[in-house]
Amino acid sequence: MELTTERLIIRPWKELDAESLLGYARTPEVGPKAGWPVHTSVDSATSIQRRINLVL
Repeated sequence: MELTTERLIIRPWKELDAESLLGYARTPEVGPKAGWPVHTSVDSATSIQRRINLVL
């Protein structure tokens, strides 16, 4: 399912989103509060996405 407005798209995670996620989730204040370890690479972001079933 995808919800789209003029300024926002909400959709399930895709594996291609890992690099964008890394930019946000490498911050120590983000990951642990969200329940995952700090991301250290695109591979770690992809792995964490898969582990918590965010990638469709």
